[in-house]
Amino acid sequence: MKHTLSLFLIALGLTLGTSGARADATDELSRLLQPLGAISGSFRQTLKDEKGKVLQKSSGNFSVQRPGKLRWQTGEPFPQLLVTNNKKLWLYDPDLEQVTIRPVDNRMKETPALLLGGKVEDIRGSFSVSSKQGAYHLTPKRASAPFKSMVIRFDKGGLPAAMTVRDGMGQTTEINFNGLQANPKLSSSIFNFKVPKGTDVIRDE
Repeated sequence: MKHTLSLFLIALGLTLGTSGARADATDELSRLLQPLGAISGSFRQTLKDEKGKVLQKSSGNFSVQRPGKLRWQTGEPFPQLLVTNNKKLWLYDPDLEQVTIRPVDNRMKETPALLLGGKVEDIRGSFSVSSKQGAYHLTPKRASAPFKSMVIRFDKGGLPAAMTVRDGMGQTTEINFNGLQANPKLSSSIFNFKVPKGTDVIRDE
């Protein structure tokens, strides 16, 4: 069974911002993410159950650009491609020759993978943030949010190194980033998707 979509959607969108004169964890996190108007690199992702048993591992590459544009391509173990231009989202499964198209609504924007390319405005109103030993812990204030908690860690160069997301079932998604490039020049075309001929189209609207 393919868990790649659920892994990615759990792992995709936050909005970030600052307010107040006192430097707190929200301000610190915002200062780290603010300079990253675009970012690209590779990832390794592991899904574990509530007891820590590994359910699935996957890997691939991604590009993200503020605001809200993202391309997330999984190569192993099942090839899949997720693309969003901040208005529309495409999930393409080449094995099934199928693409699902859906609008990007507010709920989608609150999921953690657009964290890297989200707006820098609303985190204080939507999340409780704390920091401990260089890691930032985020808890949604809205009970119906698609995840229960998230931790993001940065490397010595100030780039995201890893994210850990826990869902309502107690499952944990761990994402480790590698080879990141800060503010690369990205073509807008990579954030749009042209449906291949012969592909079944499912519209989830």
